[in-house]
Amino acid sequence: MSPSSTRANRGSQQNFKTARPHGTAGQSVTRPAFRVNGSAQQKHAQWLTRAVEAERSGDAVEAELCRQHAEHWFRVSRGQD
Repeated sequence: MSPSSTRANRGSQQNFKTARPHGTAGQSVTRPAFRVNGSAQQKHAQWLTRAVEAERSGDAVEAELCRQHAEHWFRVSRGQD
């Protein structure tokens, strides 16, 4: 490739190193920083609790995400993952 064609292609390349905000344009996604510690059974229970809290606050997407994490830890605790 010639140097001029390389420059022309640079504009079409995506920069995957740039951090992008989560969520849709114009909306700010604020999730609390937390770490779930403990055994697989404890993590399962903690994620289910977080799902209930998210449902109460009206965040159905966060509730589903927490349920998926809870299911993962349930399977880990049963040796199915």
